Amino acid sequence: MDRTKRPIIKKISEEKEEIVSRWIENIQSLAGSYSRADPSELRGFCTEFFDAFIKVVKNNNFSQLRIFIEKLCNIRSSQGFRLSEVQRAYYSFYDIIKLFIEKLDFKEKDERSLLELINNVLVDTMIELSESYHRELNEKIDSYVDQIENINLKLKDRSIKDELTGCYNHRYFQDILTSEISRAVRYNRPLSIIMFDIDHFKKINDKYGHTFGDKVLKGIGDILKKTVRGSDMVFRYGGEEFCVILPETDKERAFIGAERIRKKISTSAFRIKNKVLKVTVSGGINGFVGKEITKETFIDNADKVLYQAKNAGRNRVAIYRKKEISHGI
Repeated sequence: MDRTKRPIIKKISEEKEEIVSRWIENIQSLAGSYSRADPSELRGFCTEFFDAFIKVVKNNNFSQLRIFIEKLCNIRSSQGFRLSEVQRAYYSFYDIIKLFIEKLDFKEKDERSLLELINNVLVDTMIELSESYHRELNEKIDSYVDQIENINLKLKDRSIKDELTGCYNHRYFQDILTSEISRAVRYNRPLSIIMFDIDHFKKINDKYGHTFGDKVLKGIGDILKKTVRGSDMVFRYGGEEFCVILPETDKERAFIGAERIRKKISTSAFRIKNKVLKVTVSGGINGFVGKEITKETFIDNADKVLYQAKNAGRNRVAIYRKKEISHGI
């Protein structure tokens, strides 16, 4: 720093209390957050502002200026002041400093030189502060957009998933099956569905209670989701009935997948207190390749063989065929 400026900075520093007090009075008259700010917090803000500013002017150092700007941004954020309010307060501070310098008995050249230096700090600070504000604003906007997207995803998730099991719900099943049938017919591709029903579920509910029944439903849903392929979709069709849609899959391959699921469930343990309960499911499969078929008929035929599998002894999977039904254990 130029030696001729040192006495001016020293004198300004000595007048710190008066400058800060006058500045507080000045900005309290401004409309906005400053007029509502706590007096002690406002004095702390103004004092820190003053000390940081003097350091910047003394050193005429950009790194110090950046520290000062960061302090401004942090103070603004913590106090809830708007950028325009900080700018007005800063210009008010500049006016007060200018008046003090003009009253001091120094050569005009020194005054002009120091005012020029202070003005440069002011301009650079406002530019940096504005850029920082816009960066912060953009970050906030991005954050809000992310939050909105997450909320929308959660809302969508709730609208298409069963709350208890986390499987897709019946309404979404109807929508997906409609589109998958249309795609299979259009491109002459295979499509299969597996209907599963928990064996003796009413007895489980009656004997162990609905809370345990819910635990079983959730457990079955979890096994289904973990066991199917990535391209398959698991739905809670209703009550104790689940359904799996298998795109690009004929009935024979669907049977292999259904058997894998059935065996996984039958070997899983469902614990209640000190007891271990074994649960089984029965399954019905229907599939087609490219031919026209109504959704209702497609589902009904899978449901028919499901109940024929139950009547045949449960814990088994049956495949729908036009003339006969194939069973597997």
